[in-house]
Amino acid sequence: MGGLESWADADAGFLAAWPARVALSEQGFEVSANPTTDPIAYVRENAPWLCAPEIGACLVGSAALAVACERAGIAPPRPKDVDFAWALDIESGRALLEQRRCLVPTTTGNLERGTLALRIGELRCELTTLRASDASMSMPERIERDLRARDMTCGAVAVELATGAVHDPCGGMQDWKDRRVRACGDVAQRVREHPIRWVRYYRKAREWDFAIDNSIRKLDLPRSVFDALPREAMALELRAALLHCASPGRFFVDLHEARLLQHLMPELALQFDGRPAGPQRWHPEISQSLHLVLALEWAHERVRLLEERDQLAVAIAVLCHDLGKGCTKEGDLPSHPDHEQSGLKPLAATLDRWPGLADQRARTLAAKVCELHQLARRFHELRPGTLAELYDRHFRAKDPPIELFAMAVAADEAGRLGEAHNGEPMYEQVVADLRSLRACCESVDADALRRQFTELDEFKAALHEARARAIGAGFRRA
Repeated sequence: MGGLESWADADAGFLAAWPARVALSEQGFEVSANPTTDPIAYVRENAPWLCAPEIGACLVGSAALAVACERAGIAPPRPKDVDFAWALDIESGRALLEQRRCLVPTTTGNLERGTLALRIGELRCELTTLRASDASMSMPERIERDLRARDMTCGAVAVELATGAVHDPCGGMQDWKDRRVRACGDVAQRVREHPIRWVRYYRKAREWDFAIDNSIRKLDLPRSVFDALPREAMALELRAALLHCASPGRFFVDLHEARLLQHLMPELALQFDGRPAGPQRWHPEISQSLHLVLALEWAHERVRLLEERDQLAVAIAVLCHDLGKGCTKEGDLPSHPDHEQSGLKPLAATLDRWPGLADQRARTLAAKVCELHQLARRFHELRPGTLAELYDRHFRAKDPPIELFAMAVAADEAGRLGEAHNGEPMYEQVVADLRSLRACCESVDADALRRQFTELDEFKAALHEARARAIGAGFRRA
């Protein structure tokens, strides 16, 4: 876990697979340039052929909901993308887009779901074949059959490009107005079709700060429905929760209450089983689950302006920093002796279970935060030799993400009832300590020492002593 290069080793394939994010315009549409407040007018201007009645193209998703809500005088959502559905199958659609020279590559998974990607002017968007219908039906009937088969009512709204007609067969606009997440039709059937929906309902409710319909809360299907899911699909859903929910911890509480977390993340589920966070003189919030909720909320609020990759790395580190408390023997409670070291194994198991949840850099950060989050509070109290060992094991890589490490440690400090104000000072202290430690150790000329000693063990011992002396002479002491 503590290798020299491990901080910087990014998995290029992981990053390449993650969809590129383009800047949101003031109006909220995800475009690369020339944003528009009216996606339908934009399409009619830049791709009028897409408005031909016989192809049944519709604006769908959050952009359609926004248009429909604005027309109805309901406060609309702020869409992140512009998507469409149409009546053409995948091959006919591909041929038309190639003819119009606007087809762009998309993933194999999208193609298997009947989804093509195209560029309209400067707007990249997706087109999906209408589902649950056939050519014998009228176009309005095909559109509504497609919408009724979607996951939740707020996403089951469409606006026809040819006519401007709004389709809302499941009452999605009213549910948006009422701030409620509700499944389209029978929730059990929707989840059996695509089990990821069971988790997505809770994620969307926390992302939007909406209530969850009781039919979802009461759903009781075998948890084995998740077992056939591609693990990367669940990883993407968990990533979205960590990135977009204002309180990621409460999302995981929801999964625990729905008895889903034990199946999906058994190591994390132990954080929500009622165990104490520690002696109440150190943890006045008493509950470990509340400690994790508060720590994640504090971190989420403070990383919003960072790059998405860094946001996620901090969130994963905070989520997993106390997994070792799940290993505490009952006789040791409320204390959790050695939970930092004992947390490394369940941390690895959690991240291994969902490939794509964390890249190598995020895994390394999470491991270091897990192992060192207690010790990092008192770096300035440790002996020079101990600090030299810590530098050699954990912090001598080129450009380690010191600020991200400090942010996760500070979230642990701030995640205590009434102690949120201590987060920023702790962050500043850890950053200053680590910068001072690195400056002292890097002032030692390792190359010169290496020339003095032919034996590797002698060189390592001399280098350690030289770094300890440099720390003793120059390390900041709070």
